[in-house]
Amino acid sequence: MAKTMRILIPSDFTVDSLDFVRQSIEESVAEQIDIILVYGNKSSSSASELLGIGLDDQLDMLQSESFLNACRVLYQLYQDRHLNIFADILCTDNKNYLRHYLRGQAVDEIRIPCNYNYKKKTRHFFNVAEALRNLGGQIRSTVLFSDKGDPSHHKMALTNG
Repeated sequence: MAKTMRILIPSDFTVDSLDFVRQSIEESVAEQIDIILVYGNKSSSSASELLGIGLDDQLDMLQSESFLNACRVLYQLYQDRHLNIFADILCTDNKNYLRHYLRGQAVDEIRIPCNYNYKKKTRHFFNVAEALRNLGGQIRSTVLFSDKGDPSHHKMALTNG
């Protein structure tokens, strides 16, 4: 059985961001692909926010029905690739946390669009793409920086440090 390629892509959970996801799927040679879409939202220090809003609640607020429908279309388009798409929220841009997160999720590749402006949907938003770039050579995953619509990309292999 072929190994599943796990690809992490920073996202703002908009339909526009799925163009890059589609491009990433098409560029991958893997037969089985897990896409992890991550949004950056630093944890609040407000007790009421911390107690009342869980991950599912945050994802419900961030993901529109049109975004979820577009994800369903991607599933149908690439059903022969055994595609899975997961959504997650990173609560900090701390380098140690990010390294542990990537290791725990067994991420093989990180794909970052070069020319995409993430939409700030929450008060505590942070740019995950920038946080991942700042890790430098401290992670095992391969990092690919791609221009939207441009199949050529800059590849930077990073190692665990």
